[in-house]
Amino acid sequence: MSRQVVFYIPDRQQVSLFREADPDRDWRLFNTGVHVWIGQTYLRLKQAGYPVSLSDTVPEAGLVVAHADHVAQLLRRRRWRAPLTIVAARADRPRQPYADWEIVQNAAGADADTVFHVQHWPQPGLVPRNAARGDEVRTVAFKGTVGEMAPELAAPEWADALARQAIAWRCDAVEWGGNAASYQTSWNDYSDIDLVVAMRRDLSHLHVKKPASKLINAWLAGVPAILGPEQAYRELRRSPLDYIEAASPAEAAAAIARLAADTALYRAMVENARLRSAEVRAQCCTQTWATLLFETIPARRAPMPVVLARLGWRSLRCRARAWRTGGPT
Repeated sequence: MSRQVVFYIPDRQQVSLFREADPDRDWRLFNTGVHVWIGQTYLRLKQAGYPVSLSDTVPEAGLVVAHADHVAQLLRRRRWRAPLTIVAARADRPRQPYADWEIVQNAAGADADTVFHVQHWPQPGLVPRNAARGDEVRTVAFKGTVGEMAPELAAPEWADALARQAIAWRCDAVEWGGNAASYQTSWNDYSDIDLVVAMRRDLSHLHVKKPASKLINAWLAGVPAILGPEQAYRELRRSPLDYIEAASPAEAAAAIARLAADTALYRAMVENARLRSAEVRAQCCTQTWATLLFETIPARRAPMPVVLARLGWRSLRCRARAWRTGGPT
């Protein structure tokens, strides 16, 4: 049996909540980076029978997985020179210098050495589009946070223009309040959504730190997607049927009109989504995590004296930093 992997969240209440949760039943719990990368990964691996635990205390030894926000705190709280191997889920944070290994959200950020790409988890508890809706585009939706959305999509003129085409605009968005916040959304429900539009506020670069979540969820829901130009989407793209890329709200509006008028194209994109969804299901992500944590990383682990020396130095740096800034130890 492989050694147990510990997932670390420095919050006893959250740990207690997630230990007995079910991602698909309790999908509302998983809408922040810490909850998704740490809480959901722990639960999916646990459900699949892998030796994992979730804790708010730092283990004495072994492999521990933490969100990038919590790595420095983990090092400050660890027993001096404890032989830990630290895997950090970087999410959209900067490079984490105190971790042994990092997990990133798209392939552009990975390397062949210490940084691995793992697909972001699909939306848990996802309710797919009702196939009885046919090929007609009647409802177009955005699902995400207000701060990430192109402001044109929130303007009354956008909804009015769609309404003139007999298309409803549904903005399922919330204000981001940080990893500790709780969000009331319908991000899991695509049952009456015919088309997804997702464009970020800044369209001038490819957002290489962001995941392909909106495309992954659209495929699993059986809903065509119109998306802004982003690295993670392009990495998954194999054909024009995967999604329509729009470099501006005007291009997005034209794509909506095109799909509304061309039922054959709409039907082809729905069928393509069904085929591509097999590659991005939670089971695939679970297997990738399991291979990484129980095979790849243990096989590459540095000799123990090197690990001990490196961790002692890192802990000292983190403690000194906390002392200078008055942060938690």
